[in-house]
Amino acid sequence: MNRIRNLSRSTLLLALLVFAGCAELAYQHMNDPSRDMWQQPKAVIQALNVSPGARVADLGAGGGYFTWRLAEAVGPEGKVYAVDINETGLRMIEQEAKARYASNVKPVLATPTDARIPEKVELVFNCDTYHHMSDRVAYFRSLASHLHENGRVAILDFHKTGFFSGVLGHGTSKELVRQEMEAAGYRLVAEHSFLKDQHFQIFAVNRP
Repeated sequence: MNRIRNLSRSTLLLALLVFAGCAELAYQHMNDPSRDMWQQPKAVIQALNVSPGARVADLGAGGGYFTWRLAEAVGPEGKVYAVDINETGLRMIEQEAKARYASNVKPVLATPTDARIPEKVELVFNCDTYHHMSDRVAYFRSLASHLHENGRVAILDFHKTGFFSGVLGHGTSKELVRQEMEAAGYRLVAEHSFLKDQHFQIFAVNRP
């Protein structure tokens, strides 16, 4: 119960910061270490089974919460494209990359209809942003061109329950995600249930 209450407070604070126009504070809040309690980033990265040297796109990278964990997973020979439509978060990631001397992280300014990933990737990772996207079927159908032949798309989003994820729309049912991804030409290849507040599904392109 305390975990759920803390998550609700965290979501409310984030919403208030965004509404108030404090984008940088909002992105800093996304990176708050207290998020680790419910997000379980180590378990998420382990479940993704990312290979060293892989090319990965962190789609909707925000303030880079998962970007740096993905960068550690791919190693110095790999590459993580931190993709977002908001320049504030990308600027924070770019500054952090310089401070860390992380040459394997590259910020990418996308548009709402084009991820603009500069090369084919083995994995597109999308956490907590699926519900913000419009015309998702068309978007992910187009995104398939950015994937290697055996590439995957991992989607984590909040269950559509409660006030914030349900009433305010900050969530998507896993059934709807699966339905839309199938309509976009994907098939479900894995599902993980260790996150209490989110569903976690991995898809691959249906190829002839």
